[in-house]
Amino acid sequence: MSTTTINSGVTLQVDAAARTIERHLALLAATGGSLSEGLRREMGEYMLGQVQDRFDDQVLVDGSAMPQSAAAIERDGKTLIDKHHLYDSYTYNVLPSGVQIGSNSVYARIHHFGGQAGRGHAIKIEARPVLGVNAADQAYLGTLVFEELERLAPGGAR
Repeated sequence: MSTTTINSGVTLQVDAAARTIERHLALLAATGGSLSEGLRREMGEYMLGQVQDRFDDQVLVDGSAMPQSAAAIERDGKTLIDKHHLYDSYTYNVLPSGVQIGSNSVYARIHHFGGQAGRGHAIKIEARPVLGVNAADQAYLGTLVFEELERLAPGGAR
């Protein structure tokens, strides 16, 4: 925060972070709101890695422990990772306006949201959301966007 005292004794405080954000928003507007394909690809790689890390570490998107499945308890292993089918099904697509990440597995939805499955819906599957953006992801992705906008600024990085 910078402070400037004006002749009349009035003090004006300007938050440097607010000025930076205003400058970044102006740069983003000047690009038509489009971030580079390289940045969108980097964001997709990051989020794909986050999903895989959550499976590996057995945590959900909110950081809480992944509820263990009966099969994982029985084999003394990890939940949803025994054969890597669901783990390997997550991919990302770079779109003209952003990044899309998800799974083409028919099992991804039931494991993400939970619900009844099996014959006659007799089995209750507990929700295990690994896909999503948490506060740490937001901070990291925001930093990537700011760095990109700094590179776009006249004169390069500042």
